[in-house]
Amino acid sequence: MVLIGFALLAVAMHGRDSLVTGHPYERGLRVGTSMQQAQRARQLGLSAQISWHAGLLSVHLRPAPADPLLHLRLRHPLRRSGDLELVLQRSAPGVYQATAVLDPVVYAAQLQGSDWSLTGRWREDTPTTLWPGIADASGDAPQDD
Repeated sequence: MVLIGFALLAVAMHGRDSLVTGHPYERGLRVGTSMQQAQRARQLGLSAQISWHAGLLSVHLRPAPADPLLHLRLRHPLRRSGDLELVLQRSAPGVYQATAVLDPVVYAAQLQGSDWSLTGRWREDTPTTLWPGIADASGDAPQDD
């Protein structure tokens, strides 16, 4: 019984409390920035079609922005180590691409340009449209097993 008590104490002391946000002020700043970026995307009338085939991830933006590079964040629903941060290069007007190895899960996707962002949920086997919206700015994901 004593050993179980010490084991529970060790877990409590070293485990992460996912209900407590470490930096609420910084999280608030990220939410504010996300709102501004979503508003800018709405003003520009942006939407993006995201797809993946044979290791090549493609994003088709309408209307085509001037950004030479875009940043795509894919948050894995089960483990933080499965999150991806990709830099997409423009291959044609409104078309951006990068290579990626993906898990067969539904990712929370956030696509960012210079001053705008689009968000949505996406699975690699289903082309999906991303729209202006507020990303979950917490950055929290379940811990790896």
